[in-house]
Amino acid sequence: MTALPFPPGSPAPLARSAPIRRALLFLLICAPIWAVPSLIAVGHPIVLVGAAIALSHLFLRYEGRSLAVLGLNASWRRLGQLGAGFAGGVLLIVVIAVVMRLVLPFPWAWNPRFSAGMAAWSLLWLLCGNAVEELVFRGYSFERLIAGWGHWQAQLFTALLFAVFHVVNGWPWQVALLGTTVGSLLFGLVFVRWRSVPAAAGVHAAVNWTRDLLLNDPPTVKTLLAPLSPRLWTAGEQLSTMLVMDGAFLLVCVALAVSIRRRRLSASQSG
Repeated sequence: MTALPFPPGSPAPLARSAPIRRALLFLLICAPIWAVPSLIAVGHPIVLVGAAIALSHLFLRYEGRSLAVLGLNASWRRLGQLGAGFAGGVLLIVVIAVVMRLVLPFPWAWNPRFSAGMAAWSLLWLLCGNAVEELVFRGYSFERLIAGWGHWQAQLFTALLFAVFHVVNGWPWQVALLGTTVGSLLFGLVFVRWRSVPAAAGVHAAVNWTRDLLLNDPPTVKTLLAPLSPRLWTAGEQLSTMLVMDGAFLLVCVALAVSIRRRRLSASQSG
């Protein structure tokens, strides 16, 4: 028997290429945001949130679809997904902080310079800034790449592009490759599980904000409680921290991947 190039019922190659072309076009139009971040100067990232949503709407409208495909329709449900994602991200970092407290030999101390106002402003900034990143990397383009390439191929491509974005913003490539790819995998899985950019943005913002709140050493005015090291961290301590954080992220990713697989199997059996 001759093997079929695609499983029965799957789209033909030409049908698969159209979503990929549109995803790449979307990313190309968004290039001033992620490839040349200093090109567009705005007072607050909320301006870019509006622009990214408008661009997503134009692409979806051309295809005869709505923003609901990305979880961007105005509803209490979407607001709830944003809140649930944020709560999940906070819980993840709190668990990581507890484990790090057990692993690291440093005392933890309250930061007398902590400013609640600055922490609140940081939260608002991160909610908008990370929403822009989710709209660009794990919104319309990600959904179309999944349609054209499949889930895991889309995850890999998006994670690498996300790492490039951080390198362009000044991160060392080793840190960007090891640190952001795991985060990209997590945020992508959240989107796939709930088909919701707000859910992914909530997790993303919560992870960054709670990390600043609990794990910064040396602390900033946005840090409430953190490890207090009287010296530079050793290579072993840095490695332990990275393993704890990446390990926790990967465990959540595995749980989400299993949940997604079970839902797909259940849907196929009921169909």
